[in-house]
Amino acid sequence: MLFTILRSILRQARRQPLYLALNVLGLGLGMAVCLVLTLQVRYEYSFNATIPDAAHVLRLDSHLMFPGSAPQEYADVPFIAFPFLRTDFPQIVDTTRYETEDYQLHNGDRSISADAAMVDPSFFNVIALPLEHGDPRSALSRPDAIVLSADTAQALFGTTDVLGRTLTTDHEGHRSSQTVTGVLARASGPVTIAPDALTPFPSDEMQKPQFTRWGSSSGNIFLHVRSEADRTAIARNLTRFVIDHASGTANDDSSEGVHPERRFALSLVSLRETHFNDLHVVGGDDATDRSVVNILALIGALALLLAVLNAINLATARSGLRAREVAIRKTLGATRKALFVQFVGEAIASTAIGGALALALCEIALPFTAALTGTTLHMDYGFTLPFLLCVVLLTGLACGIYPALVLSSYQPAHVLAATRMPSGGRGATRLRNGLVIVQFAFAVAFAICTLVVNRQAHFMQSQDLGFARDGILISSDIMTSDIAKQRAILEALRHTPGVVSASLSELTPHIDNRHRFNVTPVGPQREDIHVLGDTVVGDYATTYRPRMLAGRWFDSSHGEDDSPGDEAFHKSSGKTWNVVLNRTAVSRLGFASPESAIGTPLKSGPVMLRVIGVMEDMRFVSARDDVSPQITFNSTAALDYPHASVRFSGVPENIMKTRLKSAWDPVFPDDPTSFRTVQDRMSTFYITEQRRGWLFSIASGIAIFIACLGLYGLASFTALRRTHEVGIRKALGATTHNVLTLMLGDFLRPVLLACVMAAFPALFVMRSWLSGFHQRIALSWLDFAPVVLVTLLIAALTVLGQTLRLARAEPARALRAE
Repeated sequence: MLFTILRSILRQARRQPLYLALNVLGLGLGMAVCLVLTLQVRYEYSFNATIPDAAHVLRLDSHLMFPGSAPQEYADVPFIAFPFLRTDFPQIVDTTRYETEDYQLHNGDRSISADAAMVDPSFFNVIALPLEHGDPRSALSRPDAIVLSADTAQALFGTTDVLGRTLTTDHEGHRSSQTVTGVLARASGPVTIAPDALTPFPSDEMQKPQFTRWGSSSGNIFLHVRSEADRTAIARNLTRFVIDHASGTANDDSSEGVHPERRFALSLVSLRETHFNDLHVVGGDDATDRSVVNILALIGALALLLAVLNAINLATARSGLRAREVAIRKTLGATRKALFVQFVGEAIASTAIGGALALALCEIALPFTAALTGTTLHMDYGFTLPFLLCVVLLTGLACGIYPALVLSSYQPAHVLAATRMPSGGRGATRLRNGLVIVQFAFAVAFAICTLVVNRQAHFMQSQDLGFARDGILISSDIMTSDIAKQRAILEALRHTPGVVSASLSELTPHIDNRHRFNVTPVGPQREDIHVLGDTVVGDYATTYRPRMLAGRWFDSSHGEDDSPGDEAFHKSSGKTWNVVLNRTAVSRLGFASPESAIGTPLKSGPVMLRVIGVMEDMRFVSARDDVSPQITFNSTAALDYPHASVRFSGVPENIMKTRLKSAWDPVFPDDPTSFRTVQDRMSTFYITEQRRGWLFSIASGIAIFIACLGLYGLASFTALRRTHEVGIRKALGATTHNVLTLMLGDFLRPVLLACVMAAFPALFVMRSWLSGFHQRIALSWLDFAPVVLVTLLIAALTVLGQTLRLARAEPARALRAE
């Protein structure tokens, strides 16, 4: 039987090479798309899977719920909760705190900037990251210990065998000598926890507010439990935990007030969930939208389905051409079962050839896909080959069963007595048109979704941010609270050639410093709202050019415009300081208009504030997030780890960056920085959608191409069948134009119907996806018109050659065709 199948395929390749090429190419493309997207989806779902027992390593998240603001989830939690967890929850095996900071690591003349994590000695008991060198049980037991990643060790020492070597660390201006006690192994899969270094918390770090106040946080707490039941038990009692430990008097700065559960809550997220969950967490810019990943999986499955439908359509369209073969073989004694097995075997063999093509295409496409999506995709043959084998078998059966049933059912007497090959009648024609409709419906739905995703990504990239983004360069954090150094760098930047203005601020595009507090309008029955605070120094208005809606900006001639620094602010009871609100704060505070807020007193604890100006919302966050109500202060005091921002003009960007670095290095020789544009800093907000849009574009293009392969093959066989009909029509007076219009209409009618059918589900899916964005494009039916027109044009061009040749056929030749 195998020999018969192979001989039959070779005979088809000689007699009908077009059919075999279209079939194998369609199957190969469909399986290649399925394979690549399966590897992409597998990658996204495998985050932290290589960390031992990751499902039982839980991160404690905080939820803030304040009047006038939507509830927000944060991965950061107050470290003041840490000592109570093991006491209140016996289900916890161990706990650790985890706070990332910028460190400078020095080994002789080698220096690098590192994203280091300060942790507790119990870290490896909770998150068992494998070590290439060192003992995890003792690696963090010394106060001067430091564990390096393999890449960091290689960069600093030129090797990973560095146990016992010493290096100098610089953090927030504090230099110390630390000993390497371990080297992290390179992760064998994608992980969300990949620090450049791990070090125990320095003793002076414990005095910071996040260790002593419930309202302050800057890092994570991780718990290790034994089972899902333990997780459920802990989650059920977290509200009681907050009430027991975060309660206090209304004036107690270290607590969350009399009823902390009304404004503060805790929840648990396992390490296996963080990659998707953090999309809804403030600051979770590296997270992935699970729905988009699921859509990619669906696209992979549908691309394979399109290839199957394409193969079935081609096989049923040409089934009549093999009718006499079937009749003769049955006359010579072949059974229906034997013919069925042969035809299914031929389909599996053709699919296997397509599978080999798919594997080659996947090898070529994976590096491109990895670069496109910013991932580390690679070909895992241990997974790919068994998966591809299953796909080939299932696809071959799906492609072969129905055509085999049709072919093996032909009756020899009817076929041999007929003057024409059997066509299957109207039922077969409806089936083939139905397959074309399904193919193009899927392809057009892909294309519509692609259009919407790309439009949203472009919108996020180009939307109005409420300030003049072009011509601004922003530094990384200034890791010092020394006012003399802050003023020195501000002056150095101001006097750099090409700089128009310079300022310091705690908030910049892509916010990473979130100082929040409560304010209340003065008056009866007014509820407080939670606001985001920013303090600026220098020529901020000239640098960012915020749009003022009412009132004025800060002016050095007004003494009350100069508020004290963060530490002295809440101690300045009895004084009034001038502030500027954003539009959202005005709305949340209940003012009817920006003008009505001017001059209004506000209260924050014992401190009085007066509104002198209202500016448009400045969007420093993703389009997914709501802009927070914000209060801006002006100060000449030291700021809490601010950023420097400069506006430049008349100088190329790369030259300006070099000049700014030259001005920076003398002031902070041990704290190098990189100046980045607003677009660079905010690119993480839209790059994921942009990359997914590119991937969708390629997938939808391939889907339409597969559908067109089927349409082309169908047009070829249909043209062959209708040659006699065209001869009769032309003999009765039909012109070439009449025939061409008729044939194109017959081919494009199912395509147009497919476009209509695709629009409704695509609209529903995209509206659901866009609902996750606070700022988003508007959808209308007119947006889908370009996709429909382009699809119809491509389909028309696909069948035009066959149709035009048929329409031009001479009647005499056409009538002799059969």
